Amino acid sequence: MIKEKQKYGSKTEAFPHQVEATNYINKHQKVALFDEQGLGKTKIVIDSLCSSMKNSEIEGVLVVSTMSLLYNWEQEVTKHSFLIPIVLKGTGREKRYKFLTGANFYITNYEAIIAELERIRRFCRSRKVAIVLDESARIKDPSTKTAQSLFKLRPYSTKRIIITGTPVANKPVDLWSQFFFLDGGAILGGDFKEFKARYNEKNPDYIEVLAELKNTVAEHSIRRCKDDVLELPEKKFVNTYAILKGEQLKLYSQLKEELRIEVQDMGGNTIIDGAENILKKLLRLTQIASNPVLVDKGYKEVPVKFAVLEDLLKDITARDEKAIIWTSFVENITILKSRLKQYNPLIIYGDVPVKERADAVKAFQESEKNRVMIANPAAAREGLTLTRANNAIYLDRNFNLVDYLQSQDRIHRISQTKECIIFKILAKGTIDEYIDRVIDVKKEIAGYVQGDLGIVSSGSLDFLHNKNELLSILG
Repeated sequence: MIKEKQKYGSKTEAFPHQVEATNYINKHQKVALFDEQGLGKTKIVIDSLCSSMKNSEIEGVLVVSTMSLLYNWEQEVTKHSFLIPIVLKGTGREKRYKFLTGANFYITNYEAIIAELERIRRFCRSRKVAIVLDESARIKDPSTKTAQSLFKLRPYSTKRIIITGTPVANKPVDLWSQFFFLDGGAILGGDFKEFKARYNEKNPDYIEVLAELKNTVAEHSIRRCKDDVLELPEKKFVNTYAILKGEQLKLYSQLKEELRIEVQDMGGNTIIDGAENILKKLLRLTQIASNPVLVDKGYKEVPVKFAVLEDLLKDITARDEKAIIWTSFVENITILKSRLKQYNPLIIYGDVPVKERADAVKAFQESEKNRVMIANPAAAREGLTLTRANNAIYLDRNFNLVDYLQSQDRIHRISQTKECIIFKILAKGTIDEYIDRVIDVKKEIAGYVQGDLGIVSSGSLDFLHNKNELLSILG
């Protein structure tokens, strides 16, 4: 009995909210764990599945995560349990051997599922397996090969768990594919086209159907927000404005006028979800407002946001605090690394290898020398704990809600002891203010469907597809 307890018990103590969620998972075979970022969802799942293995309900676990979190899962399994994790990386022969090692947690990435589908299916057929999708919003598009491959694996799993703090990644329709993996359409229906048509903003009954969806999601998932279950420091939002001038203003104004004419002439109402040419120009406007060098290599002036950023960093480091700078553009990361060398900045973006990324996080958390981290939200928004900083600075943002929500919570999570300040550097009177409004509206709708908010305004529902809103910022 003692040996069994050592093998399947937890090495770490759980918070009350984690115990509650572990008990919930233990009682269900199809689980949507939608707790807000920073509540320790990984530990919750590990604790529950260790219990399932102890009770012989399952014989192993297949964890599917993003590439950046593969080794994070390995570390978390080792940290919280006495069981054996193995990362399914290497040659085909090496992976085949790893499936035979007798590990408990087999960890792979979404991209590998397509190539390894048959091998994984044989593995799942050979034993009672639980499949865990971490950051399950990655399969929000059911037409992708990754989603289709995971749908094929579904029948060969004894238990299925999806995990994400942002299930509504950008729109309510993002939920369908995630739930379809769990139950094959039992909860949200088996036809994505029908679901998409029903939960379309143009549906005259949109508010009513959103309310139905909210109730359905609440009934078939577990979702807690940090404010409800943890005593974390406050999170404060600060808009810091920059005024474009000189060559930067000239470049921005030229492109803005082109886009204004194009939007005025465009038929229909769709802005953000269509008109590829317009989307490209919106991106270029965002780049010019951030740093014109991203568009015009001949630009020589100091971008106005850089001056604002440097003033913020002086104040932050004078308080003996650290900061994370978030930018959507990799070229900005390399430029700022050189420009801010007095802070010994560390960097994370998509091409930084997993090992180097882990080393950068460790140095940032432990070293007094490295005062700044510069990162791309698309590459570093998930799984990282960066609580040595209590300041997050957004040099620029795109329309992606998940990038924004998950990246800011790298600092606002368990182990944070200081008030967190989220700085948004916005170029006054530019596309930055429109993006800010789009993100706020998406956040409101997502929060309503996820159960975080009790109401959503009709104005927000109309906003995303109203070209006059965009025209107002284009002047």
